[in-house]
Amino acid sequence: MGAAPEGALSAERSADGTVAAPASSAPRLALYCEQLTKVYRGPRPVQALRGVSLQVAEGEFVALMGPSGSGKSTLLHILGGIDTPTSGRVVLDGIDLSTLDAEALTRLRRDRTGFVFQFFNLLPTLTVWENVDLPFALGAPHNGYRTERVRHNLARMGLLGYEHHTPQELSGGEQQRVAIARALVTRPAIVFADEPTGNLDYATSTEILHLLRTCAREYGQTIVLVTHSAAVAAYADRVLLVRDGQIHDEIVLGRREEHSATALIARLAELGL
Repeated sequence: MGAAPEGALSAERSADGTVAAPASSAPRLALYCEQLTKVYRGPRPVQALRGVSLQVAEGEFVALMGPSGSGKSTLLHILGGIDTPTSGRVVLDGIDLSTLDAEALTRLRRDRTGFVFQFFNLLPTLTVWENVDLPFALGAPHNGYRTERVRHNLARMGLLGYEHHTPQELSGGEQQRVAIARALVTRPAIVFADEPTGNLDYATSTEILHLLRTCAREYGQTIVLVTHSAAVAAYADRVLLVRDGQIHDEIVLGRREEHSATALIARLAELGL
């Protein structure tokens, strides 16, 4: 479990950092990493990650689950190019992040990833439309379909009619739907969600998780979600259990219509977690 895909270590790299996909009949990988470590320097150094390797298939919904301080958010930020590892490498949509300079990494995050956070991270002075359009305003390519993309994503999230509202005029669930619409507007290779329901009530959390599941099922989006909650992780196809900076185990749930956490909780109990 967690090993790099066959052939990944010997794959050829082009000058722009592109890594040739391993020759295999397996599903295309949206993301993989090899032996990631992260040490935060200081008077008392903290080793947040200890040799993490994992892979995520295109269109898969994966949850990184663990208690506070386990390293799961650090791992998410490194996978998404927000932070850099002390050692190891990440390959996202065929690009080895270690080959990119700061400017190229910023472009990759803008064009090929989407982020959804616990606190929404919407700009309060912008309208709903402007918040969703923001990646394009910052230069993301749209191939002439900028307006159509924004309108389509607002419709997908049930936000038509809210275009001219500001975030302060929306409920928490509506703000999170705006954040998801923004994360998806560039049609990224992968969407990273860091405790996206942490600030929401149960009913709204369920709505947001159904939306993320729909993105994976119906639109083929790859989702990597961080959570400490079994109820949230139960929506994923696969759960990676993070503890003490390592992947402790994985639980394959598969694609289900019923998202009860009962089976996941029972498996966690078997593992002593």
